[in-house]
Amino acid sequence: MDWDGMARPWLEAAPELEIAFEEVFDTLFAAAALSPGEKVLDVGCGTGPTLIKAANAVGEEGHVLGVDIAPPLLARAAERSPDNVTVELGDAGTYPFEQASFDVILANFGIMFFDDSVAAFKNLRRAVRPGGRLAATVWATPPENPWFSMPRRIVDSIVADVPRPDPTGPGPMRFGDPTALKGYLQEAGWTPSIDTCDVTLLPPGKAAQVARLHKKLTIMRMLDGMVVPDSLLTQIEEAIADENLAFEVDGQMRVPARIHVVTAIVG
Repeated sequence: MDWDGMARPWLEAAPELEIAFEEVFDTLFAAAALSPGEKVLDVGCGTGPTLIKAANAVGEEGHVLGVDIAPPLLARAAERSPDNVTVELGDAGTYPFEQASFDVILANFGIMFFDDSVAAFKNLRRAVRPGGRLAATVWATPPENPWFSMPRRIVDSIVADVPRPDPTGPGPMRFGDPTALKGYLQEAGWTPSIDTCDVTLLPPGKAAQVARLHKKLTIMRMLDGMVVPDSLLTQIEEAIADENLAFEVDGQMRVPARIHVVTAIVG
């Protein structure tokens, strides 16, 4: 995956996305139940919103290490993080962490991209202390998440032969059915539990503004490598804006979403 290419529009959109995903963050941190003084590893920390929340939760006596594979996102995270946070560039699935050095592993939409999930979860298990735990979020299936399925449907209706990613390969929707995820964790030595939660995404602005956000992120990613006339891109954006009106309530976008919240302990 071209992480630098993906990171550039994500970096631009990060402030809006952080507002949109606030309820997701709250759900993850409720599951993680961080305590003052704990040592936390944040997998796929991106631009750092979960780093900051974790740093506040563990306090000055605790510490948070954020790892991400995209340099532009990690640079932004480093700029905004407090003193009890450090960041490292790398793939958390293969990164040589000091053994038994963390109390908690945290991952907000960060565990769906490993090339070898079992090997990655074994690597993370080695990094936690005895009794250590993991808390992570993954998306449920596309039909349960209009944030993804609606733009895809519109693009497919306007542009012919848009390539489809391997649904079982690294990607955001990989564990929509979490059965395989649970098996990977068990094989790697974790004892997992997976709960499905309904949340609401709250992207700022009205329908047209959110359509522009989708154009920068979702649409251009779907059409990566394709030559698409500007007229069709405009048509796609306008169609998304029209459908977004269904999610606009009293001037606030409220997009229903479903996620799986994964918790696991070693052993």
